[in-house]
Amino acid sequence: MGGHALFDLTGKCGYVTGGGSGLGRAIAQGLAESGAAVVVSDINGEAAETVAAEIRAQGGRALALHTNVALQTDVDVLVQTTIEQLGRLDFAFNNAGILKIVRPEDLNEKDWRDELDIDLTGVFLCAQAAGRYMIAHGGGKIVNTASISGMVVNSGLTYSVAKAGVIQLTRVLALRWARHRVYVNCFSPGYIRTGMTAPHVARPEVEQEMVRQTPLRRLGEPRDLVGAALFLASAASDFVTGQNLVVDGGVTLA
Repeated sequence: MGGHALFDLTGKCGYVTGGGSGLGRAIAQGLAESGAAVVVSDINGEAAETVAAEIRAQGGRALALHTNVALQTDVDVLVQTTIEQLGRLDFAFNNAGILKIVRPEDLNEKDWRDELDIDLTGVFLCAQAAGRYMIAHGGGKIVNTASISGMVVNSGLTYSVAKAGVIQLTRVLALRWARHRVYVNCFSPGYIRTGMTAPHVARPEVEQEMVRQTPLRRLGEPRDLVGAALFLASAASDFVTGQNLVVDGGVTLA
């Protein structure tokens, strides 16, 4: 017995930034398994191609693209390539991000700007470019990756500020673009085991504390975000916009 038709993405096309690893890789693969054609976008072009090749090997449709989301020109190429190569842009997953843990008193201006450029400005540039196309072509689904770090204080200063900005950016764009049937939502992962978090989780005392703070008593895995991604990209969320879907194993309940 197949999955519910509301989650069927057959014939839908879009991109995933940061798709070469971690959450982005899992999301790109999940979208493809539900029938979507996907541009796997990443600043690491080789990683993006590896994921795209994995999708194609499973019978899906995917291509890879090197993208620095902090550059307007790269973002424009991403959207245009998706449209030209896949035929349309139905969904946009703005997922690329970086994480630096630096004490506020030691944070320098360059690190502050570099992280904001990727984690907040990059999300805005991608959402703006995707939104322009969707407004002109009858709508679409924009999904931004935020974090519980945008809701509670548990991480680096710049990362937390950027992710709080992503949540509010999502709300503002959702309100402005609702009349165009452009749905804008975000999701906030909790403690997820990825390449980005690996240097921190590698310390046993840090992992133990993360698990202790998580009522489900385990760290999340990238696959734990796939269901949320499919919901927000599909017809299943056609009456949902401006929302922050928290996927954190219960961390923010306390």
